[in-house]
Amino acid sequence: MYPIAEKLVVGNNQLDSYLPIRNKNNAFDWNKVTGLVLSYVLKRQVREYSFEQFRKDCEEYLLMQLDEPAFWFVLDRMYFANKDLFKISPLFLLFHAQFSGTGSGKSDLGAANWRLGTLFANLMGSFSLEHPLCDRLNFLEQHMLIVLEKNLRVLGKGPFAEEQPYLPYLVQCFQQDLEFLVEHPQYLLQEFGNMLRLYAFTYCAQLALNLEDWRNGEPRSKSLYFILDTEKASSEREKIKRFGYKLFESEREKLFPILSALEVLQWDEKAGKKRPLWQVYQDVLAYPEQNTILSRLNAYLDEFIKDRNLSEKEIALNNEIAFKQLFSVAIEQFSGKNTSRSSVNRKYVNELESEICSGFIQARGRAGKVLVLSQDRLLLLTNLAIGKNEKLRLHELLRCFEQRGFYLDNQSSLALVAFYERMGNVERMSDSGDAVYVHKTV
Repeated sequence: MYPIAEKLVVGNNQLDSYLPIRNKNNAFDWNKVTGLVLSYVLKRQVREYSFEQFRKDCEEYLLMQLDEPAFWFVLDRMYFANKDLFKISPLFLLFHAQFSGTGSGKSDLGAANWRLGTLFANLMGSFSLEHPLCDRLNFLEQHMLIVLEKNLRVLGKGPFAEEQPYLPYLVQCFQQDLEFLVEHPQYLLQEFGNMLRLYAFTYCAQLALNLEDWRNGEPRSKSLYFILDTEKASSEREKIKRFGYKLFESEREKLFPILSALEVLQWDEKAGKKRPLWQVYQDVLAYPEQNTILSRLNAYLDEFIKDRNLSEKEIALNNEIAFKQLFSVAIEQFSGKNTSRSSVNRKYVNELESEICSGFIQARGRAGKVLVLSQDRLLLLTNLAIGKNEKLRLHELLRCFEQRGFYLDNQSSLALVAFYERMGNVERMSDSGDAVYVHKTV
């Protein structure tokens, strides 16, 4: 199979994979996203079955079980009037992703929510829930769940477009964290939406940091430094200054230019799943007819440069140089401050910051904008990182944070220990930092 599209056509910049953001219409409904991803985890979906019909079915079913029919009105107020049923079991959250008709559900749930569903489905990969959730429900709640399960449909092959993972190390973390959460259904119910927000941010951030590292094969976690939201920011903290918000700010500008250029290189849609840039380059290197690829890339570059009125480039002498030129001109076309293209790219950046990154960025006076972790997110990240272990040494825990894309300097690490001590989940075996253990709170 030819490693890139056999006919490279210069056209409009289009983005159809790997990034859930577009330049407009990104108002995510996180309840719908949570229900959508849960349906993929549980391989079950609510389809053409409204919450109101479920309420009526529960009333009919429970009236046959109750000695006092009037008690139904109490149950109705307890579970249905304010939809408190959604606080009982993760399965009830499937109502947030209500499908209708015979379609995939994209039109029902919205294109923006569907894009996030695609991102998480590809992070999930082949993960499947081998055992049903072990919910601790009372007698009445169990009967409500019986009514729901009778009306759930089995979700076979996922409805989302398949993409080869861009960040395999993050896929591994996401699957580990899912496996941990499904063993604690009540914690999953409480924190699943927050976990998805956490991963949506770190995925986009790590994707931006890894984009230009396509020559080195499979990506790895890149340093991106945060402070705790209770800390004072200081411009003297070198890692925060060099490898914090400013680094992310500079790299995210390249997301749309490079990923839209990647779309041009992909196989035809019928040839297989979308591939990340690093994989496309590896496939090109493995292809025996290097000169054929080089001539087509040079022809495309020449046509692209003329179409975009960019500065001329020397003919690439090998495919590595051709790839460098391809992504150089892809970025260059957006470099003008007052052009329509630069305006489009700016919209992508603004939408990413407002819809995905807003809870992770704070303006801190003279220090400028910094990346922050709130106490709630720190606690969630801690429990996910410890996972099935009872406790981890502090340095092991920080390595698990870093694998998920969250880095802390020494000053933030000390603030983190102080936070754990206030929580009461730290154990000091000695005054040495290596002998500090952190317990999860689940």
